[in-house]
Amino acid sequence: MNKRGQVWIETVIYTLIGLTVVGLVLAGALPKINAKKDEVMIDESIEALRHIDDKIYEVSRAAGNRRVVNLEIRKGALIIDPDENVVSWVLDSSFAYSEPGVEISSGNINVTTTEKGDYEVRLELGSSSNLTLDGGDSGEMRFDVAPIPYRLVIENLGLDTSSNKVIDFREA
Repeated sequence: MNKRGQVWIETVIYTLIGLTVVGLVLAGALPKINAKKDEVMIDESIEALRHIDDKIYEVSRAAGNRRVVNLEIRKGALIIDPDENVVSWVLDSSFAYSEPGVEISSGNINVTTTEKGDYEVRLELGSSSNLTLDGGDSGEMRFDVAPIPYRLVIENLGLDTSSNKVIDFREA
């Protein structure tokens, strides 16, 4: 009679030990998993900025050229700032893509990591052309996380008074 109760107590104890071990493994592995996911998101964002840079290059060949970019944002925000002639992507991350405070180049893209609790990774694509939004020079356009892709139209409007190419961005 005492043996039957002992089997149930052993079963409960072994189950609790197993759950504790699984919990400890998850507590140690989960931060690494999240950091790896953030690294992949940063790499995807760099590829998306390279794609935008390719489209800017394509439209800059002749006035009137227009291209449409389907832009999927799953993390962070894409910001087009015509005042600075910069297209940037800002992501909050648990992964330090570069040394905090040091700017590195990845092709035409400058990457800066800032430590703010976790990390803020800023990807910047500078342009020698004059960037505009819907034909105007001021303000900024911001694209945040969305379940469906944005449609971004990039168009060459010709030359401005300083003989710089004018590249216009607008949402389709």
